[in-house]
Amino acid sequence: MALRLRSARAVDSAAIAALHVASWRDTYRDALDPDFLAGPVEGLLAVRWAEALEHRPRGGVIILATVGGDLAGFVAAWREGTEAWVESLHVRPGMRGAGIGRALLGFAAGRLRAMDCTTARLEVLATNTGALRFYAALGGVAGAERPGEVCGQKVTECEVRWDAISALVEACATPKGA
Repeated sequence: MALRLRSARAVDSAAIAALHVASWRDTYRDALDPDFLAGPVEGLLAVRWAEALEHRPRGGVIILATVGGDLAGFVAAWREGTEAWVESLHVRPGMRGAGIGRALLGFAAGRLRAMDCTTARLEVLATNTGALRFYAALGGVAGAERPGEVCGQKVTECEVRWDAISALVEACATPKGA
């Protein structure tokens, strides 16, 4: 089935939160407290996405990827001056590696470039080696590891940067393995 990208709407908040929870439970099971992942994360992310979609506190985009009408992934990225900050990029477990993350990131970066962003950055848990490889393959440069916090959980993270958002857009448009 074909991948479809579209802007998120307030009605999508529960589906986004559920996918976000599933992604964290899969990817961060060794990085975040199991008790947190077993329950409290659901309420926190439900509120976070309901507020983000209802109030849109800053300029940016929240883009969904659907396959056959089902949510396959999402990206949320914000404009901070001339920099794009990618807050979240998640693909449903079991669907990773199919180009969904690349399509989402490229689409969001293109939209933010049109909003006059010239650079891009994000933060990723240092233990998320799959994401770090993915971003490196797209030309992202990872910085040094540093202490951080995710929903009150202490983590080690690093920043990934693109000095030219155009390079990120181009890298995402290039098919995997090309």
